[in-house]
Amino acid sequence: MKQTSIRQILPVLAALRLVVPLATAEAQVTILTVGPHGTYTNIQDAIDAVVVGDQTEIRVEGSSTYVETLEIDASFSSGTLELLGGWDMDFNARIFLPQDTVIDGDQADRVLDAFGLAGSLVVDGFTITNGLMGGPGGGIRIDPSGDSQVTLNNIRIIDNTATAAGGNMAGGLQVELFANQRLELTNCRIMANTAISTGGGVVVGGGLNIRAIGDSSFLIQNCEIDHNTVESAGQIFGAGVRLQLTDNAQGDLLDSSIVENTADGADIWASGGNIETRNSSSLNVERTAIGVNAAIGGGTPWQLRTSHAETSSFRMSDSIIGVSSHGGMQINADHTSTANLVNLTVPDNLGLGIEMRQFGTATMTLYNTISYGSSTDLSTSGTVDLGSNLIGVDPLFVNPSAIDYHLRIGSPAENAGDNSPPGGLGLLDFDGSPRTKDGTVDIGCYEGIAEIFVDGFESGDTSAWSSARR
Repeated sequence: MKQTSIRQILPVLAALRLVVPLATAEAQVTILTVGPHGTYTNIQDAIDAVVVGDQTEIRVEGSSTYVETLEIDASFSSGTLELLGGWDMDFNARIFLPQDTVIDGDQADRVLDAFGLAGSLVVDGFTITNGLMGGPGGGIRIDPSGDSQVTLNNIRIIDNTATAAGGNMAGGLQVELFANQRLELTNCRIMANTAISTGGGVVVGGGLNIRAIGDSSFLIQNCEIDHNTVESAGQIFGAGVRLQLTDNAQGDLLDSSIVENTADGADIWASGGNIETRNSSSLNVERTAIGVNAAIGGGTPWQLRTSHAETSSFRMSDSIIGVSSHGGMQINADHTSTANLVNLTVPDNLGLGIEMRQFGTATMTLYNTISYGSSTDLSTSGTVDLGSNLIGVDPLFVNPSAIDYHLRIGSPAENAGDNSPPGGLGLLDFDGSPRTKDGTVDIGCYEGIAEIFVDGFESGDTSAWSSARR
């Protein structure tokens, strides 16, 4: 990016289609247009024309593929930049879906590199594909400076590759957050990305890797992370997702699915997601599905593996972790950390369903949870507080063979939970329905009895785990 004075930019503004005033008299939004009918042919050319400190909206014409790699660097030190796809040829309305506005990296580099920027960035309405990077982040890298706020909304990050001889991470999206920086990742799909170590190094987060330190924070909501792959002869932590929080960082993972990802290697620790909290950080997970993730090779893999230390905290509620050829979930807590698990359903894992390991003076609790159909449904070590669970008892699921784990009439889970569990009840169940319909909460991730098929689960398609509650 190049920094341009307001005097230099005035002739350019005169050629633009629109300069739209904001509500305040002092501020205005500069609109740049890209596409066959726009001022710029390439997106990067429009990015390079952004004036530092201004509020700029780059409108990208839909029904087009842009073969290029994009960079937003440290020269964008202040201001707001919105990069918006899907516009019509007149740039008056957004009428195209994200799959209709494609940024194709042509395997030349990562597709979008937002490194060192200190302003606020919004990217909305694109497919990011065909990136190839010799290191982290084959599709997108977000590594800002200052107190940046970055929003990725309505983005498809698909078919990107990160490859390295040593350790590696994030075939799809790589994020590093510091200080007071914030990332919001909403309504996105991260699919069919690959992270590879050719020399047997440690690989983490095949689809998504987030490292948050300082007072940074992130939100992941309404996202599907599926069919991503990690390959290494070394250790593998999360073919779908890896989240690492330290210092005072805070994160939320809500209404999302991490399914059908594959870890292929000799020492697999987590096939679906790997989560770590340290220091005084905290992570809250609600209404999220982790299932049908595959482990090919060696190790003792889990679909979800979490590790917590120091005074950090982890809470997970109203979620499902199931249907694998290996372990369901392993939760580790040490020092004075806290791990509260509430209203989970953990079905049909060939290995252990739930393993909880408490060390030091950590607090670990498991309440209102169903674990059924695994080789061993629950294993604990240390001191674990258990309450109102249904372990190894048939909960009368509607149709497990079709991946429907709603409760049938007569289920022993109905109205059998604890209304005041450690960590608190979620406001909504996995379907997004209100909790505690009949005065006492049900056990498991669903509230209420399903008398008929209503959610399309008959097909056995795990996409119903995300689409049913949107």
